[in-house]
Amino acid sequence: EMCIRDRLQAFLPPPTQGRGGNRFPDVPVVSHDGEIYRFHSELISNKVAMVQFMSLDAQRKFPSMSHLAKVAEQLGDKLGQEVNIYSITTEPAADTVERLAEYARKNALPAGWLLLRPTEDGSQALGDRFAKHLSRHHRHAGINTRMVHYGNGGVGIWGAFAVDADPAMAVSRVAWMQNGKIAGEDSKRAGPAPLADPGKDSNSNRDV
Repeated sequence: EMCIRDRLQAFLPPPTQGRGGNRFPDVPVVSHDGEIYRFHSELISNKVAMVQFMSLDAQRKFPSMSHLAKVAEQLGDKLGQEVNIYSITTEPAADTVERLAEYARKNALPAGWLLLRPTEDGSQALGDRFAKHLSRHHRHAGINTRMVHYGNGGVGIWGAFAVDADPAMAVSRVAWMQNGKIAGEDSKRAGPAPLADPGKDSNSNRDV
């Protein structure tokens, strides 16, 4: 059992880096397989992750999970090894662990994708914290369930894309956050890629 001070500390805004920052509320969350995690210290810190807010009932009107499943498919074997996906319910009272587990079973969620159930306060705290990474255009009252946040918890860099964006583009964005290899003698220069380069990534103007 957490003492009262520890419980309160989990909701306090930790130090940040710039507008986005690297720290998030370390609130407890329960995954669809019944495991309990501390959100920041166990799921975000030193990991590359995608984070989405959703509710199971809302899938009837906007199937955000189906869109994200296409991104998960594009990731292939990297999911669970190099990148993790976390879908956080905004309606923990309705989305019980049993309902989340049933959804995961019916939709054959791959390893590396966790459906997470925080407390009501925890869901709001996480939603408010991730909203700091959104542009003003995408911020509004309530938790934005149409955006996917992606970042590297080891370095504190985060971005976002629409959940129904092109899956290949989404995976390309996430790849920018993945830990690179130590440069050797054949290291490439950074900067704009030559426009005539046939291997140029259509989603990026950088060489590396």
